[in-house]
Amino acid sequence: MYKNDKLQVELQQYPMNISDSDFDYDKLVYDIENEIDMLSSQADKYDYLLSIGSGVLSSMLDILWVGEFNLERGRNIARDEVDRFVIKTAKVLGCKSDDLQTSVRFLENKFPIPSDGNTPELGGGLQHHLRDFAHHPTIVGLMFSLLTQFTNKSYGTDTSGNFKIVNVPEKSKAYIGKDIPSKILKGTLIWFFHLVSDMAGSSKTAGLSGGTGIPGPLLSIAKEFSVLPLFKNLDIKDNSLSLFLSKLFNGTLFTHHNKSGLIIKDTKLRFDLRGEMGLSVEIGSQAIPVIANEALVRSLYFMRRFGLEIQNNNIENIKDLKRIDWEKVKPNNDPTIDRMLMIATGVFTSIDVSESIISQKYWVSVNYFGIGRFALAIGKDITWGLQTRKISDIQNMYKEIQKNVYKKINNNLYEQVGEDMKGEHFGLTVEQTEILYNLEYYKTLNDMRQTNIPVKSEDIKVLKHEWLKEWKDYMSKGFSSFMQLENIDLNWYTKQELIDKIEQNSPHQMWFRLVLLETMLFEPYFPMELEVDKKGNKKPTGKYKKLQNFINGYQKSKGDDYIDSFFSGNYYHYGYIKRLRKTYNKVLKELNEVLKSVIKGLSITSVITLITVATAGAFAPAIAVALVGSNFAGLSGAALSAASLAYLGGGAVAIGGAGMAGGMIAIVGGGAVLGLSVGAGVGGTMGTASLLGKRHTILQSAKLLVTVREIFLNDEHDTEYSQTVYEQYVQKIIEIEKNIVEMRLKADELTGNEKKELEQKIKNAEESVKAMMIAKNSMKKFISSFKTGLEQE
Repeated sequence: MYKNDKLQVELQQYPMNISDSDFDYDKLVYDIENEIDMLSSQADKYDYLLSIGSGVLSSMLDILWVGEFNLERGRNIARDEVDRFVIKTAKVLGCKSDDLQTSVRFLENKFPIPSDGNTPELGGGLQHHLRDFAHHPTIVGLMFSLLTQFTNKSYGTDTSGNFKIVNVPEKSKAYIGKDIPSKILKGTLIWFFHLVSDMAGSSKTAGLSGGTGIPGPLLSIAKEFSVLPLFKNLDIKDNSLSLFLSKLFNGTLFTHHNKSGLIIKDTKLRFDLRGEMGLSVEIGSQAIPVIANEALVRSLYFMRRFGLEIQNNNIENIKDLKRIDWEKVKPNNDPTIDRMLMIATGVFTSIDVSESIISQKYWVSVNYFGIGRFALAIGKDITWGLQTRKISDIQNMYKEIQKNVYKKINNNLYEQVGEDMKGEHFGLTVEQTEILYNLEYYKTLNDMRQTNIPVKSEDIKVLKHEWLKEWKDYMSKGFSSFMQLENIDLNWYTKQELIDKIEQNSPHQMWFRLVLLETMLFEPYFPMELEVDKKGNKKPTGKYKKLQNFINGYQKSKGDDYIDSFFSGNYYHYGYIKRLRKTYNKVLKELNEVLKSVIKGLSITSVITLITVATAGAFAPAIAVALVGSNFAGLSGAALSAASLAYLGGGAVAIGGAGMAGGMIAIVGGGAVLGLSVGAGVGGTMGTASLLGKRHTILQSAKLLVTVREIFLNDEHDTEYSQTVYEQYVQKIIEIEKNIVEMRLKADELTGNEKKELEQKIKNAEESVKAMMIAKNSMKKFISSFKTGLEQE
């Protein structure tokens, strides 16, 4: 069942002979194809012809019966209705006459308001009702009516449209309440019936010239907004907004003039309450052919689908009607009926606009209600299209997955996937992990000793020494917890002791070259503590900020030279580190160019620090805790953040625990991106993909590419295992893409901050997948080229 915006689509039964696998991408593609059909218009040529016919008939009704838009005609109808309403109201309240003037006079005398005493100051006879806010039939008008009762002042505008406050004259203070209940009564009930008395004009003009009625809600609101600074200086047709509204109210805006330039009396058309009611009358008459068009299309749709259901289900009597699928018959919430309505309303509007141009009546002959309905029909049809495109995108993604998905029929080709991925290829033992951290320590110590800058060189050395001591302390304190082994300490060796320990662990094996790669990529001097800024927000400490620049900071070239010369070529040939660095830089450059990124050989911790700077908060420690924090039992708060950052920067970015085969503990060499760990560290690639996005994925994937190219292929010539790594990497991409689909569907059901957070995770994951796809192609190229080279030897 697919649900979207109250739409439910029942999927058709999937033919079981297609596949019987537990998780079949063919079945997913097939089911989504049915969803796309359900979300797509199924209108045929007969539906289109019926829609066109409905649009033509309805447009003829509009042209021949409704005719052109005539505000004067609508106002006359509204005037009669207003007159009858005023007379009826007066009679209910005790007036004995049926005469309009008498009724108005009766209401004026019975329901006076104090602001009438300010008529000369707020516009005079012609403009008083517009400029005096207490004569506005709006919430604002009610508010100022009550305000007058409590302040003895009237509120409105002067002739220039400026907000004006005047004192209620003494003669009008009799209409102000003496206590709170009477003030509220006079400011609300008396105010309302006074507006009724003014609807048809004053007692002197009502029924004769039509008089100056009260402004309608639309004009009142426009007048109220006109005093605000944002609208006050707005000009319309060379008139200020205030003057434009005044001309519209007194009827001189659209008047005709004689040869002498004088206004032709009969051409005045006041846009007061009666004018606004006339506007609604005209719009209402325009709605009739539009509604008729709608009803006709829906009726034709229903009758045709009903007939098809009768034919397809062999309906012969009333009892057989229960076999009809009424979901296919009802003319509502279906892409086909919405397509038909778009065609019908489009034809209607096209003929209507064409007639207005041909007759040269232009805007007065256009059915605006019809234009609005056509716009809604277009929007609805586009909505169906967008829903279809969204499902199509998901379908295309699954089709792409199909190309790379591991199936049983590929067993001979990929039999090693999931079976040959053993921990020793990427894992380190406890002693090997100690060796990694000791090498990082000596590399940093050498960088500190080699510091030689023109200004304050000793101060920088001291600061580097403080950082190294702090990092060493964190690594020592957290070692047992990170390794998930009790009562073990991180041993720090002298240089000779370190060399002896390396020799005891068979440095000619693959693990040592992975350690060299991790040591090469380790970049010290990242922050490991939090501090609170002036606003009370936590952020990474600026204690080592001086060490995070090109002059004072870590020099990669010196670090590489130091590692390259550390063992004097006993376990690897001189220049090996430079080879790793060259390949790493080349891979990073390729990923940067294709993905238009700006990463330049940064460590993972450096990337997290960049994220922290960009977000101006403690995001980096939070991510570090998310990645490796679960390995530090008993730590919390700043201590947990510091330990997590220290170990994340230390190279061992994932943890397996003592349960891994062969006692392997730390995952290195880019193995984390494959999601090999069984603990709660990086393991789940989706977690880091949605947390860190493209930058983190590029770094881990670049490290993996170097591992495959230089260590597995060039050093070990292990094409079989390299192929296994490639297939595992593809499987991880598939896993992330599947999770993205699930998150997209979940995001449709969320709102507010939850939706924004999930959408950010989706974006990060999508960027990660894009980076992984590029890395996947590079890895495939490495393996293929190496196989070709071996075959030619």
